[in-house]
Amino acid sequence: MKYPHGTARITGVLVPLAALRSNRSVGCGEFADLPDLASWCSATGLKLIQLLPVNDTGGESSPYSALSACALHPMYIRIQDLPELQAFPPETRAALETELERVRQELDGPDRFDHGRVLAAKTDLLRQIFTSPSSREGSSTPGGKDLTSFIRENPWVKPYSVFRALKDAHQERAWTTWEEHRQADQETVERLWKRASLKEETRFHAWVQMRLAQQFLEASREVARQGIALKGDLPILMNEDSVDAWFDREVFRPDLRAGAPPDMFSDLGQNWGFPIYNWDHLEKDDYRWWRQRLRQAARYYHAYRIDHVLGFFRIWSIPARSTSGTLGFFWPQSGLTRDDLSGIGLDAGRIRWLGEPHLRGDELRQGLGQDLPDLITSLFEQIGQEDLFLFSRALGGEADIIALGRPAEQQEWLLERYRDRALLELPDGTFAPSWFFRDCSRYQTLSPEERSRFEELIAHRGRENNELWAEQGRKLLKFMQDTTDMLTCAEDLGVVPEAVPRVLGELGILSLRIPRWSHYWDRPGEPLIPLGEYPEASVCAPGVHDTSTLRGWWEGESGREELWAALNPGKDRPCPERFSPEVAREVYRGVLACTSRIVVFQLQDLFALAPELLHEDPHQDRINVPGTANSFNWTWRMPLTIEALREEPALADQIRQLAARD
Repeated sequence: MKYPHGTARITGVLVPLAALRSNRSVGCGEFADLPDLASWCSATGLKLIQLLPVNDTGGESSPYSALSACALHPMYIRIQDLPELQAFPPETRAALETELERVRQELDGPDRFDHGRVLAAKTDLLRQIFTSPSSREGSSTPGGKDLTSFIRENPWVKPYSVFRALKDAHQERAWTTWEEHRQADQETVERLWKRASLKEETRFHAWVQMRLAQQFLEASREVARQGIALKGDLPILMNEDSVDAWFDREVFRPDLRAGAPPDMFSDLGQNWGFPIYNWDHLEKDDYRWWRQRLRQAARYYHAYRIDHVLGFFRIWSIPARSTSGTLGFFWPQSGLTRDDLSGIGLDAGRIRWLGEPHLRGDELRQGLGQDLPDLITSLFEQIGQEDLFLFSRALGGEADIIALGRPAEQQEWLLERYRDRALLELPDGTFAPSWFFRDCSRYQTLSPEERSRFEELIAHRGRENNELWAEQGRKLLKFMQDTTDMLTCAEDLGVVPEAVPRVLGELGILSLRIPRWSHYWDRPGEPLIPLGEYPEASVCAPGVHDTSTLRGWWEGESGREELWAALNPGKDRPCPERFSPEVAREVYRGVLACTSRIVVFQLQDLFALAPELLHEDPHQDRINVPGTANSFNWTWRMPLTIEALREEPALADQIRQLAARD
């Protein structure tokens, strides 16, 4: 859908759909809650609702770990609104509604929701409705002709439904562990779709998706009728255990996983485990898979956020058998050829010296002790008759070392040596420096002149790669923009190459600014960027799902004094320690004066204006803590219903006064 606000300066709210609470929602927020939220937004002067991804993630609570690029999460369905209930006999319908109300009250706790329990309860109720003879209405399947049309108009439905049926049959195990059906194509899907033993399951999943799509579309249209824009979130990557990686396998590269290089937060970098895209194949196919995904999103959204837009320029790519991000590299890139390296005096032997760990015999004997005889033949290869060894070429990566099950201290010793490389070989046979190439033990044996020539070559190739990444990003983002009429926004956080802001500016794609993280990193003292210097084509967000709330940051982390000073230029005002409603109003007023076209607040941050709506401990109002996996993450739920929120006139007045930016 076309974004309705043009270049007007507006204010919006960011909230996970699951976090909504209403008098009718069961266990978590539902698509049908969005019109009521839009009504509250309209009353408070907010013009945009931004959601986190709403795709099916199965039992995973993270919305960024989807089973499908197109399928919606069954958790968000409003069971009471299903048309099948109209055909139920009065006593059957009454019994189901009683059960639904019991489940709603049971799951309606005051704090965070239980993802697994909510999904299980709703799935059970959906199955009851689907299998009821009353739902069939003379058809072999609920939905009848509507379902047939839905399946025909949405080619992703059959592969998804078959995949979900197979996962159910395999007790939710990853498809890579299945004994059969690990190879999938259209013929396989059609055969399994027709298989009698799977028919009930495949049609069930297709029916659920049809009803979800209908409810989301109806809610989206009602939000639009109220003058509110709906903004979605498209994660760049797909879970390996997804229907897309199973069925559209050529879209992905099975040999490489996405992640992030080492930084101040992670010495070993990050390995997200998601396969990277095979852009060469996608281009030959006119980006069919991505266009389908974008058009699906455009049915519901006026705008969308591209998660990790840096990955469309270049992505940190890690060999499939690696477990950390240490041995990754940016891809694509123009690597160092053997001729390049020969030109600075590095022959084949020297390339091998820098690219493969060389371990002396005495080093192995000291590190592995009496276990060396058991490990020497399986882990190492001797170089000729020298007392010098390389890791065996049979080792595919860190995962193979971990699979040996050695004691923790010995395992870490082996991993540290395995990572000791200055050069990495790229998929096209060229080379790139490792992230920690200067720390490689053998790099230190090069002469100062050799190291200088090597680093000059890297710098020169880096400048060339920046233009390569600009071309790649421009090409990919342009086709995305041209596919729909949604407003395109980008999450461009992290180590940003020079090409990224340049290309985003050329294409008019809105970048992201988080005030606490927006610094002039290349200036002395790394000062905050004044909010009046943000690009007009940008979204300013004081907090996002991966940050603490503004109150949590203000009262528990560092940096508030710098932001306070930036909001009060030329004034000698002491920075308050507490994020009181008065302080919140002043900070929000300053943030809303920024030059960004859109300012989006987390719902919890707006609640700081009425602190009775917040937990005493601000950490409890946080959505996600990156790098952790537990039942806390992604399960925050607003403490009151939307209906009750609409009865908070004082809060609405405060937000309305702040939100009016023009």
